[in-house]
Amino acid sequence: MVGKKEMVEMEFPTIKRIPLAIYTSIAGGLLFYCLYRFYVYFHFIERELLKPKFSFMTAEWQKGFVSESLFALLILICSIIWAMVYYIIFKNRDSIYPGVFSGLFLLGVLLLLGWFLEWRINPAELQVRTIISLNSLFILYGLFTGYSISYPDPYTNHHTEK
Repeated sequence: MVGKKEMVEMEFPTIKRIPLAIYTSIAGGLLFYCLYRFYVYFHFIERELLKPKFSFMTAEWQKGFVSESLFALLILICSIIWAMVYYIIFKNRDSIYPGVFSGLFLLGVLLLLGWFLEWRINPAELQVRTIISLNSLFILYGLFTGYSISYPDPYTNHHTEK
């Protein structure tokens, strides 16, 4: 046919949205853990606020690899649960605000639980740099999770030509 171009569509493998949310949550949890370790190492966060005391471990194991592995696993499990909740509530929102507010909501819940249950986190005793660092960490996590779950795949073809 002269003058008419034949469109060849490339088929990219697509993942359904729920497994994509799980993969995103795992990546977000790993990013959160790495940034949290970075913040603690460089004293942006004054002490190990988020890491729980594992009372079932001996004192020397609480400072070692096993404790860090359990903490990373705990973050990944919480991240998967939160991504599923985010997917159910905000999956069709094409804005960055649900991600920002979900991250701040998570931080608020964590601070309230730390205050009521007398964990290691006492918001009244936190320094300004710690509060700012925690806000930025949770906002970044919320943005990563929200943007990755809410926006459509870039490889899907939304326009079909006839």
